[in-house]
Amino acid sequence: MFDELFDIIRQSGQQTVVENDAVPNEHNGAVMQEAQNSIVNGLSGLTDPVQRNSLFESVQSGQTENNPAVQQIKNNFMGNIMQKFGINAGTAASIASALIPIVLSKIVNKSSQGGSGGLDLGGLLGSLTGGNATGGNASSGGGLAGNLGGIGAKLGLDKDGDGDVDLNDLTKMFK
Repeated sequence: MFDELFDIIRQSGQQTVVENDAVPNEHNGAVMQEAQNSIVNGLSGLTDPVQRNSLFESVQSGQTENNPAVQQIKNNFMGNIMQKFGINAGTAASIASALIPIVLSKIVNKSSQGGSGGLDLGGLLGSLTGGNATGGNASSGGGLAGNLGGIGAKLGLDKDGDGDVDLNDLTKMFK
């Protein structure tokens, strides 16, 4: 599912990131990875079904500028690329304002077409929150912990070297 998300980001980021002279070419892939991280982190924080429905409706209607979840995702992405890659505030804001709503819109469009292509907002939200998009709990071991644990290991958060990110890693971070 995360591979499909990154493919959407990569396709959507061609003009916004790759063809943007203000983004050094050596950072193109990393900037798009930051977009994915920001989207995943932002969506994983939507535990309330009302928040998820609000996000879905605002993206579907094209009215993302006033949605708090979309704004938070954009702001986190903008701050991260400014800090990590030295991109100035104006350029970072422009990239975030163009890329994040487009990616969310493409996910919603795939959802409304029956999830063709293997990615839909409900499924993505469900996998991130450990249940379904309406707030159910996952009965299998996947969900937020399983998905983010593997991603966290790739991001260097696996402090005990066991291949996943769990409570043991969190404990080691604060010792």
